[in-house]
Amino acid sequence: MSWSEEGSPGAVALRACLREVDALARAYLLEVRGVTGYPEAAIADEELLATARESLEYLLRLVAGLPVTSDRRSLSREVGRRRARQGIPLESLLRAVRMDFRFIWNALREHVSDEDLVAFSDGVLPIWDAVELHLTDVHSGYLAELTAMRRQAEHERVFLLRSLFEAERQDPHLVRQVARALDADARDLFAVAVAAPGREAELRAAAAGAGADDMLVDLDSEVLALLRCADPGGAPPEWLLGLPVGLAPTARGVAEIPRMRRVAARLARAVRPGDGRALRVRSDWPAVVVRELGDVAEVLAEEVLAPLDGLPERERSALVETALAVLERGSVSEAAHVLYCHRNTVLNRLRRFEELTGRNPARPGDGALVLLSLEAARGRGAEADPPS
Repeated sequence: MSWSEEGSPGAVALRACLREVDALARAYLLEVRGVTGYPEAAIADEELLATARESLEYLLRLVAGLPVTSDRRSLSREVGRRRARQGIPLESLLRAVRMDFRFIWNALREHVSDEDLVAFSDGVLPIWDAVELHLTDVHSGYLAELTAMRRQAEHERVFLLRSLFEAERQDPHLVRQVARALDADARDLFAVAVAAPGREAELRAAAAGAGADDMLVDLDSEVLALLRCADPGGAPPEWLLGLPVGLAPTARGVAEIPRMRRVAARLARAVRPGDGRALRVRSDWPAVVVRELGDVAEVLAEEVLAPLDGLPERERSALVETALAVLERGSVSEAAHVLYCHRNTVLNRLRRFEELTGRNPARPGDGALVLLSLEAARGRGAEADPPS
């Protein structure tokens, strides 16, 4: 049976439904209100009724093979876009659209006699095709609008964060705006991380894998991660610790994010090629200091460590390894334990280190100087590694 064939049961039923489209729309409104996610607060009855009328008429004309204007052809995508802006869940929207098939079938069935029912049933495919086309376009419009909304929200978030970072003094109103853009409270705690220059893709990939890519902010040439924390002492997420980023201490509120971002950025710039972990203030401050000092740090390393250069490689390595163990552990006995040697061996090596350099790593004042010197030497490709 052809639905467009004049006088056929299907054609007769279609034209009857087109004449009754206002009544059908009111009946559809009652049904769609039962769909979870379609609250009256989001969509007024008047709008829902108008959309139902336009959609039903569009679908009936498609099934009947009648001309469809360009406005009606764009209707489905516009419905999807509108529902996205209104915050209707996609699942609820698609469930409501899928109702169209059953609703149209039942409406047409009311105008088909029992003797024509078999022939009428053979023509079900055009209804299905029309509803599927409508559903596909609604879905496409919804996703397109969602993408546009997210892009707009991201632009707003970047704009507000940049304003916060560039502000000369703290503006409580701006802090509240940023908090809203982050979907947070102004007093929330944040882990702040910045990707090492040139290694932003690693942070993006890891965040996407952890489902946290919406917590990333592209700020000029910098990729910033802002992750809410449950408490100040809470450990950052595991996926973040194994990345080449600078990780600042917890920001206690949105107002403290700019300061921690500066800290994280300095740490990120101290990440060396091949590093595969997050640099943090407590453990990696020497790397930051050395980078900030620049040539001064290199000269410092030469001044302190030059007397070791003439030693046999084995003795030099033993002295450096011992100095680092003492600096890391803060105790001669613990250093001996780590190095699997006697306490007196450690003391003898420290004495030898001091004879050559004039600095004793076990003394607090000398220890900081030796630590920075060894870090600077490592930066030049020396074999010494700073304490972790």
